[in-house]
Amino acid sequence: MANNDEQQELEQLRQDVQRLTDENHELQDAIQKLIARNMMLSDKLDIYYEVRRRVEWQKDLVRRHREYMAQADLRNDEELLALIEARIEGDNIPLPPEFGIKEVAEIVGTTQSRITSLYKEKTIYHSLDKYLDFLRLMRALRILKEHPGYSIEAIALDAGFASVRTLNRKIQEALGITPGQFRDINNPD
Repeated sequence: MANNDEQQELEQLRQDVQRLTDENHELQDAIQKLIARNMMLSDKLDIYYEVRRRVEWQKDLVRRHREYMAQADLRNDEELLALIEARIEGDNIPLPPEFGIKEVAEIVGTTQSRITSLYKEKTIYHSLDKYLDFLRLMRALRILKEHPGYSIEAIALDAGFASVRTLNRKIQEALGITPGQFRDINNPD
């Protein structure tokens, strides 16, 4: 009888061990799922903080740009004109045909309407486009003089004109001669 009781107790212990082993496996599976979930949440949290950091950076950039724009608009007209000339002429910015008021406003940090009224009221050009055309013409004449071997087409592109025809027309209007004649006058060789 004692042997039978021991057998039953041993069997009960085996069942308890099996049950605990099964529970242990279930707990390990649950722990693995929790670890995977935590890793996923951690990744999402990292992404959230990265997005938040970028948003804050963008907000700061917008704030600084607004401050810059406000400061630019506080300049008097002569200072702003000098700044435009210094940035465009001094930095020798390329002046492709599509370069215009939007780009100038971005460069000096002011509004397009302020530049329009500034050129209309305070300059001999009466518009920014005429000023830019003047700069393109001066560049073309300088290139014609300094590089007599360049083709008229290359000079038109380098100076920022949309076509050779536009360059021809601008030089003809300003000087009454063609680009080729100007080159011949300045390079008699």
